[in-house]
Amino acid sequence: EAIMSDQLNTAIAALVAAIGNQPGATNDVSATAGLNYIAINNAHALFGDASQRLVAQVMTGAMYHKLLGQNLANAERLFSFSGVQVVDILGKAVIVTDAAALFEAGTPDKQKVLSLADGAAVVMDGSDLITNIETSNGKERIETTMQADYTFGLGLKGFTWDTANGGKSPTSAELATGTNWDLVANSIKGSAGVITIGDAAK
Repeated sequence: EAIMSDQLNTAIAALVAAIGNQPGATNDVSATAGLNYIAINNAHALFGDASQRLVAQVMTGAMYHKLLGQNLANAERLFSFSGVQVVDILGKAVIVTDAAALFEAGTPDKQKVLSLADGAAVVMDGSDLITNIETSNGKERIETTMQADYTFGLGLKGFTWDTANGGKSPTSAELATGTNWDLVANSIKGSAGVITIGDAAK
């Protein structure tokens, strides 16, 4: 579960960074407005006649409930796994998770909603999990520690990793840096999706 959580959070952070670095894929209303379905729909409009390619949305639990409070209440729960819910709002799958990348650092009310195309992010497990468990005695209580090491690959639709900027074996922080992802699709319509940024307190 911890590995899957890490992969999910890393993919979301990379998507937020890569998409948010593209002005043509970003609807930022945070200076004047809150997040609502109109703002999200306006982000969808950035895909123009290809907006039907956007098949899923990723948002925080607070954002999800705010939408429900705006009478968008026809939500069908699809499944839940380790703090992540997948529901259905107005015909689109909505992934509900409080991933750190969906909040603005230092400004928790500034939240982000990803609207994603099919195959927006693909995670490839490296199948190289190595674990080490050590138990030490001699103290009042026996101490056991476990350490794990593993790798995984990450691909974003319409983007390529900039090795010159981000390096060959990037850290989580480097993956979450927008300038390390270069748009290679000939249009935003062929990329991973769009992002809406708003003030959840408004």
